[in-house]
Amino acid sequence: MELGDLVDRGDAVLQALLASMAERTHDVERRDRLLDYMMTVPPIAGWPTDSLEALRETCQYIISLARLSRELKTTHRER
Repeated sequence: MELGDLVDRGDAVLQALLASMAERTHDVERRDRLLDYMMTVPPIAGWPTDSLEALRETCQYIISLARLSRELKTTHRER
């Protein structure tokens, strides 16, 4: 493996997220767009500031959904 073969951790996580979304998408066109984007998305290090901010906000939203899901499961079990 050479230095150029290494993938930034953030880029790897983004690709994994896009792949996971594509796997769970039943709409063929949407899945194909996700897969195309996954293969062509530029490295995060080169993204403009506004795109990085949108990514940060999206990540915060996803984290809040995960927390809410855990809270709802805990509440449901307690009933």
